[in-house]
Amino acid sequence: MDIRQLKYFMAIVEEGQISRAARRLHMAQPPLSLQLKMLEEELGVQLIERNTKSLRLTEAGHALYQRAEQILGLVDTTTKEIREFDQGLRGTLAIGSPPGIGHLYMPPRIAEFHATYPDVNFQWREGNTYRVLELLDSRVIEVGIVRLPVDEHTYDWTPLVTEPWVAVTRRLPGESRPRSITLPKLAREPLLMMQRQHGIFSHDMVWDELRAADVTPTVFCESDNVMALLALVELGLGAAIVPHSAALLGSSDNLHIMKIAGCRLESAVAITWLKGQRLSTAARQFLAMF
Repeated sequence: MDIRQLKYFMAIVEEGQISRAARRLHMAQPPLSLQLKMLEEELGVQLIERNTKSLRLTEAGHALYQRAEQILGLVDTTTKEIREFDQGLRGTLAIGSPPGIGHLYMPPRIAEFHATYPDVNFQWREGNTYRVLELLDSRVIEVGIVRLPVDEHTYDWTPLVTEPWVAVTRRLPGESRPRSITLPKLAREPLLMMQRQHGIFSHDMVWDELRAADVTPTVFCESDNVMALLALVELGLGAAIVPHSAALLGSSDNLHIMKIAGCRLESAVAITWLKGQRLSTAARQFLAMF
């Protein structure tokens, strides 16, 4: 197993079809199929199920994809570090952020950075805080925007902003539009909430506020996808509690955003990186802009 085979495997997984992966890799389909077969024979496991129109990863294939992402990310970082000794500030800077808050902070800084360092390109990945930390841990990205708190023994960070969590309800024609609502009143509807994930404490923070208000709500759905929660609100299936910037992602005439009165439900946002990691020059200069 070598780096080339891992790149081939990742392309097949990401494209969903060997033919599309072959076009992406600028090679013929039969040699690519042969490489996948050789990789499976070498490892002694089936990596991809081929009995459907689109390919599907096996459990072993999923594990290899995660490892390949880490390995190729480390190879790319190492390559960039070595090239910097001779080429100066150039190459690709990999960053990550959640939707919403990332859209507020990243574009103007990328534009400013590009004006100063035009030879640096960007790879910008999006995902929730759990995914951004996962990408940092595997060194696929160097810096990312996350919602605090995170493990202070693993990450360094620079705080950016503290924003409130808000309630989002369905807006009905002719209905009054109050600017705020209390948790007990909000909990009369089924709640739609962010999902609890390992190492991410926002979920616990919301539940702490509900307990403090002596509220035991009916939770209709939990998800790590804010847009999914807002879509359910728009269909009248409940009320969502989400960060304000996330609520703005799905802002429409059918949704009503309100402050949550009587509690201090806030989310701190920071740009973070792995503690002790040697950052590329581009990453260090980018962080300096924050």
